[in-house]
Amino acid sequence: MLFEGQQLRELIARTPNEIELRNAHGRCCRTLSSVQALALDLDLFIGIGNLRRIRFLRSRAQKFAVNTGSRTTQRLKGEAGINSANPLIREHRPIQSK
Repeated sequence: MLFEGQQLRELIARTPNEIELRNAHGRCCRTLSSVQALALDLDLFIGIGNLRRIRFLRSRAQKFAVNTGSRTTQRLKGEAGINSANPLIREHRPIQSK
């Protein structure tokens, strides 16, 4: 689950274990205690974990590509609106609401 803002602060305060700080590639670059994690500017981070503890923090600015197997997948488009994804990846139709 993803946590941010006040909810992230509360979970970090209750987390008994060390928290990993991950870089843009998803690799652990440092481990932090709860006190050290609370000293960070948490508006710049997203916490990943469960309702009992935060496993790791990652930068809020990262964007991840949509899963190509999703029923609502759309092809990636550049700034000009031109498809930049491989042409073999089909764009699925939106789910019809009833």
